[in-house]
Amino acid sequence: MNTATPDTATIEVIRKTWQERPPAANPYLHGRMTRALEAFAGKGFPTTRLENWKYTDVRKLAASYPEWLRTAPDETATPDLEPLVGPDSVRISFVDGIYRPDLSTAGDLPPGIFAGSVSELLSVEPALEDKLGKLAQDSDSAFVALNTAFAGDALAIVLPDNVELQKPIYVRFHSSTSQLGTQPRVMVELGARSRATLIEHYTSGHEAIVNSVTEIRCLENAALNYYKVQDEHTDSWHTAAQYVELARNAKLTSMHLDTGAGLARNELHVRLAGPAANADCKGLFMGSNNQHIESRINIEHAAPETQSRERFRGILADKARGVFNGRIYVEPQAQKTAAELTNRNLLLSKGAEIDTKPELEIYADDVKCAHGSSTGQLDENSLFYLMSRGIEHDEARSILVEAFAGELLGDTGIEAIARKAQQSLRALRKVEQ
Repeated sequence: MNTATPDTATIEVIRKTWQERPPAANPYLHGRMTRALEAFAGKGFPTTRLENWKYTDVRKLAASYPEWLRTAPDETATPDLEPLVGPDSVRISFVDGIYRPDLSTAGDLPPGIFAGSVSELLSVEPALEDKLGKLAQDSDSAFVALNTAFAGDALAIVLPDNVELQKPIYVRFHSSTSQLGTQPRVMVELGARSRATLIEHYTSGHEAIVNSVTEIRCLENAALNYYKVQDEHTDSWHTAAQYVELARNAKLTSMHLDTGAGLARNELHVRLAGPAANADCKGLFMGSNNQHIESRINIEHAAPETQSRERFRGILADKARGVFNGRIYVEPQAQKTAAELTNRNLLLSKGAEIDTKPELEIYADDVKCAHGSSTGQLDENSLFYLMSRGIEHDEARSILVEAFAGELLGDTGIEAIARKAQQSLRALRKVEQ
């Protein structure tokens, strides 16, 4: 049941903005965008009356959307975008929602791997129309519908069967124009027995609205290492959702790092659709000042002998607020499932707060599932011990904070992302006690 109350005036302005944009050149994509706009208009922006949005109020975001959805300038800036992972990667760069070939190295991909627009992909593989939007349903989420309506031509990355890509694919979404809204959309498919690493990095130099959707399919025996790093300007709004489907014996290893935006909400949906599929998902969110960061995880076991492990941690200072909701859903046919979900949070000040809710919903009887959460402050005994060894108070606090995060960062897999997290941790050194 949708209990959102659509703001008719806001929706009509958004509709008019959409109508003033040039239609998509591909008729199929234009039809999808039209239907998505109507789906969004029927829902409106979510309110805190919805259980899934109980702790995240988007009224200010909704009020800004109509004005910020304007088209990006014809000539976008050329910012100095130093890659997070250095030159040893295949870079695909977007600035203000526009693909920048001058900042990209997609041509370095081996033959047979596609990285380009969805419309270009459909021109050579029209049968792929049946796969678009099947994981991220416009009817399920107002923000997904809004993304579909305004994203236009998405980025598609397709690996054929039996390909092991050595270099990571690094996709950068940067907002350089103040008060501009963008709708990044990424579609990924890994063929059977293929392996790859994908990094999505979201940054901004000014306040911005970013609403991204990523759809990932891993076919039989495929393996994907997926990273999402969000460190946008702290006056920005960031909403994002990733939808992943794993076939038989496919494996997802993921890491989410959220440190930016004034309001950030990330959703990760993983469906283990084939027997023996495996998902290992980690996440770390850090906030200070008045940041609001929400992380939602939904793992669906839909086949037997599937495994998942979810480990998420939050570190909050000043008056920051965090929200964590993790859900493991086991369908009746998913016998011999093994699943584990943990969330641990560290509050560095009296004004920081966290709402956490791990959930299990199990309809199979031969399973091994566990979940738990904990929230606390720095251990005073450990702090005293370090200080008794001559370590200054602030440095001792930093050591304990980094140790708390280090249990996740130790096996990140990409050193540059671990370093990025460490930089954010050091920024929390001067916090309220």
